[in-house]
Amino acid sequence: VHIMVYITVEKDPALLKSRVIASSIQTNPSNVRKIMANLKKSGLIVTQQGKVTPQLARPAEAISLLDIFKSLPGDNHLLQVDTKTNMDCVIGANIQDTLKATYDKLQANVEKEMAEISLAQLTADLSEKAIAKDSSQEQKLSDFVQKREASRQTHEEKNVFRNRKS
Repeated sequence: VHIMVYITVEKDPALLKSRVIASSIQTNPSNVRKIMANLKKSGLIVTQQGKVTPQLARPAEAISLLDIFKSLPGDNHLLQVDTKTNMDCVIGANIQDTLKATYDKLQANVEKEMAEISLAQLTADLSEKAIAKDSSQEQKLSDFVQKREASRQTHEEKNVFRNRKS
């Protein structure tokens, strides 16, 4: 999510290098490149080998928190059932099935909520908080908000056009 918001806001190619993004996340650049590879594989960003130009593959309004979550490799469960319990104990032998049903229900509910939260919403929330903390960030972030509004309007116009064709 951090990388997606970063790409959404930052347009300066010098600041889109994996080394710079890594400093924001406090990780190493190879981790950023791995995450970006997953985001690209999931169709969320577009990159060009050898160029520092990661871009969103579609408008921020059309990318949900769930889309980003699903781009993670492996088993995407928020809660994990402990499989190492004592099967000779009545609780240990039955807790997995009990928790699995509950965790699956929670997962479905959380994913439904995540699908309703757009990258644009997250970025707008971040912008408001950042400006409140440091007004010097207002110009960069207000540029984002203006571009987002224009993009949202274009996105809505395309949807209206598609609906008319249907």
